[in-house]
Amino acid sequence: MILVTVGTEQYPFNALMDWVDLLIKEGIINEEVTIQYGSSTRFPDDVKVSKVMPESQFRKYIEQSSAVIAHCGEGTALLLEDFDKPYILVPRTSKFHEHVDNHQLEMADDLENQGVLIARSPADLAKFLKLITISRKALTFAEDKYLCDYLSDRYPSQDYAKLMLVCSSGGHFKGLQGLRQYWQTYSQRTWITFKTGTTATELTEEKAYWAYSPTNRNIPNLVRNLLLAIRLLRKERPALVLSTGAGVSVPFLVAAKYLCKSKIIFVESKTRIRDLSLSARLLRALKALDLLIVRAEEIAHLYPEAVFIPMGSDHESVKVGLQDVQIASFHDTILISTPQNIFNPEARKLKDDFRQLCQEEDSFRKIIIDMSKTNFIDSSGVGALVSCLKVLREMDSKSDNLEPTELVLWSVNVQVLAVLKMTNLDEIFHIEPATRTNRFPSRKSLRSLQNKSHRIATTFHRVYQALINIPVICAIAYVMYFFYPAIELDPIVPVHPSVRSFPKRLLDIVGALIGLSITAILFVPIAIAIKLESQGPILFKQKRAGLMSKPFGIWKFRSMVKNAEMLKQKVANEIADSSTGKSTDRDNGKFFKNSNDPRITKVGKFLRKMSFDEFPQFWNILIGDMSLIGTRPPTFGEVGLYELENEYTDEKMTEWSRLDVKPGLSGVWQVSGRSSVRSFEEVMNFDLTYKKNWNFGYDLWLIWKTIAVLFERNNAAV
Repeated sequence: MILVTVGTEQYPFNALMDWVDLLIKEGIINEEVTIQYGSSTRFPDDVKVSKVMPESQFRKYIEQSSAVIAHCGEGTALLLEDFDKPYILVPRTSKFHEHVDNHQLEMADDLENQGVLIARSPADLAKFLKLITISRKALTFAEDKYLCDYLSDRYPSQDYAKLMLVCSSGGHFKGLQGLRQYWQTYSQRTWITFKTGTTATELTEEKAYWAYSPTNRNIPNLVRNLLLAIRLLRKERPALVLSTGAGVSVPFLVAAKYLCKSKIIFVESKTRIRDLSLSARLLRALKALDLLIVRAEEIAHLYPEAVFIPMGSDHESVKVGLQDVQIASFHDTILISTPQNIFNPEARKLKDDFRQLCQEEDSFRKIIIDMSKTNFIDSSGVGALVSCLKVLREMDSKSDNLEPTELVLWSVNVQVLAVLKMTNLDEIFHIEPATRTNRFPSRKSLRSLQNKSHRIATTFHRVYQALINIPVICAIAYVMYFFYPAIELDPIVPVHPSVRSFPKRLLDIVGALIGLSITAILFVPIAIAIKLESQGPILFKQKRAGLMSKPFGIWKFRSMVKNAEMLKQKVANEIADSSTGKSTDRDNGKFFKNSNDPRITKVGKFLRKMSFDEFPQFWNILIGDMSLIGTRPPTFGEVGLYELENEYTDEKMTEWSRLDVKPGLSGVWQVSGRSSVRSFEEVMNFDLTYKKNWNFGYDLWLIWKTIAVLFERNNAAV
């Protein structure tokens, strides 16, 4: 039996319920499941559920279980430490309204350093159930000798007649118990806490009063506790009040400070490692504290008046367990975890690992790519995912499987999802919605990006995302996109600097308007010439791969016969494959070119010679699909042949790397004699040269060179 417990707080944990439900449906969990669900509102089918569970029964369930999945509460962790049962903690997050703040994310990071297993995604839960446990030292939350010694020196019991102890239940109660060495020196002491099975048992011989719970976001109970505080403080009149926190402490400590003139000591939770709790901030703002004790040096730097007392359990970081498990199998399902970023080297490794996996003799019904730890992908990362899908389909075609192997993406974060949506890959890959996650604490590396300009860009991006799907009002989003197409990408996503260059976009708009004005003048005579020579439309539209393989329709004046695409297979390709150095046959090359292509009309040859056939692309530039200067926009037939194994330049870029830059009407290869190019490797080197050397001045120089080439007598254009 597997026990899932999420406490009795008023905050739901529906995401965890979705995860458990998914693992049951996938067959990863095949045991009986018992859920103590707190305030959750969604539950898996065919499981035992209990909202209120007596502690004796709860302990009995733990003893009967083979493993425990619990929310990341300090009290829960300490309780589970008393049992010899494998357990894993899942942090709640305010993003999904599972808690009042992201304190559990910070706590999870600290606990993980002590060797506690933390699940930040359903894949982590799956690995835990596969591996079960890893040995480590026991937690030492309750040992607080250093703090007791400090309090004894600063507030000795002989100087104060009465002591009042205030805290909530759970971890805060256990934290206050850890100060037993200090508070037991007071003969007159009073407890105020919540009544639970644990507190009632532990305080049998103590003078205790029970506060009203819950308190978070509960105004009636806050008022009731304030009235209780006034009544009790008039009766007890403590000289010293000691609290280890939670919302219940606020009315009692404020009343003690201003009604009884008591000395107030507030000990911040050990699990607060980056900032004070809301209770501490409120008490600090109300000037109700005589002593604020924090347990993390980072918080002490933020609040100079606080006293920093080390936890007295300096432990060496032992992050072990689920982090290094990249592949795990479950019956007919296999799970692969991707790294933090999928750029050039990681993309190649992912494809190699995936290919090796598919070459194993065992067959799988489903392959899951867990992306919970992946923050960013570039074009090579997109290429890796596409390559994995191709490898899987090749394997299916060679096997005797009646049904194709399913490929699913789990826990795709918003930055990666934005790239997949932009490239329409979210319609090709199945992204499991029940695996949502975002349970990592804010890293310093990410916080450092939050400068003023970045915050402004983030605000505009969120406004764009909010407006784009609203009828009529979406026109505002389209205007925003027109002036700054990069707005569709989260500002935190690392892209080539040319993509986010606003001066480059302004140059594109001005250039496109001038170009379209010239196109309008030339349109009538060109249209008449095209129609007189051959049947078919005046303009030709072809699907091309843009930024990071984003699909778009490129416009040209038609320079070939009407059925040119159907006749392409009969025309030889003069471009050599970079991997063999030999001319490729038909349309199997990554780049197609034939200087004497019989499909080109006489008018078409003139248009190509003067580059007039490209003029309709000024429309693509104006709407943001292309740029005046960039890389050559490939067809999806060409992109489908790109390989991650081939490397270019000292940075070892892949063929997909050329898609990191928005395609251009002109570029390095156009001003370097484009018809004289006879190998795909040359095309790659031209495009990667632009990517490597780009700056705004470089664009201006290439525009000038492009104009100069057009007026050359032998401009090598086709």
